[in-house]
Amino acid sequence: MSRCPNCAAELIPGAKFCHRCGDHVLEKTKACPVCTEANPLASVFCHHCGYHFEGKQRKARLYEPRYPLDFDPQTITEQVKALFFRSLRDRVEEEHDPKRFSFYVDRFYESRFREIYAVRSEQIAEDAMVRWERFGTEALPDIDRHLERAFDGLLDYFTIQYCPDLNGILLPGAILKYEHAEPGKTDLGQMIRDFLDFDLEEEVIYFDFLAMPETSLANACKNFLSAERREKVYFICDLSLKGNCKEGFSMTDRGIYWRAPFDKARRVPYRELRTVEKGKDWITVNGHFFTANPSLNLKLYKLLKKLRGWEEPAVCV
Repeated sequence: MSRCPNCAAELIPGAKFCHRCGDHVLEKTKACPVCTEANPLASVFCHHCGYHFEGKQRKARLYEPRYPLDFDPQTITEQVKALFFRSLRDRVEEEHDPKRFSFYVDRFYESRFREIYAVRSEQIAEDAMVRWERFGTEALPDIDRHLERAFDGLLDYFTIQYCPDLNGILLPGAILKYEHAEPGKTDLGQMIRDFLDFDLEEEVIYFDFLAMPETSLANACKNFLSAERREKVYFICDLSLKGNCKEGFSMTDRGIYWRAPFDKARRVPYRELRTVEKGKDWITVNGHFFTANPSLNLKLYKLLKKLRGWEEPAVCV
């Protein structure tokens, strides 16, 4: 329904004059070429659909790739290599010691990993070119995901296998077998144990809850572990100073539960896990503070990044 440009009254279809104020309608309106509705002559945009009468239509926001490439077949492998080193710098700054980045670069060129990467970079570049040639700019988000997965796997392999002395924290080699882990195809409980590698930690960990002190189990369930009846609990870690399990964390087949000192209990299901960020001596999970010790913080950080959006298939009973 069109309106009078003078008094805004709804106009009778086809009317030349407004029935309320008598204003001559047709002389002061123009029809939108898209929706055909009448608009005041001075309108820059259609009041109904937003069409720009001067032809300056709003441009769709272009996707800005995280890993920009110019898709030149002659240089794309070198471009991928440059992006890898940018990712290596980000990884060292995020998980290790930024001051040691030059040592990681030296280790890259001194080690056999350089040969491994030379082969893999050509594969990554070729895959990116195939996607680009088939789908053009529409493929950019998929190319970003492809590069991110490839770089994450390569960086884990490089830093764990070739740089243990540079990392500051010993990361378990078992992490590497979960590069392509997927819900329903991966033993989640074993994956959690492999990532966190509790054998090298000093914290008190309970896997057998029947052998766990009743008071500690009761405190954990009361203070942070609110698992549902059919939820499988993999472990309970006591982080309390008094050893009473009033603070700690636990992981199940559905999510992570924890309570830090002077904070309330937190629960984040894996399917709702959006952000995992690492601070100097802590991590945040969906913006919530968590800390255990530097080693567990780093290993849990890497594990939770793998578990973002993770949801185990329902089991019929």
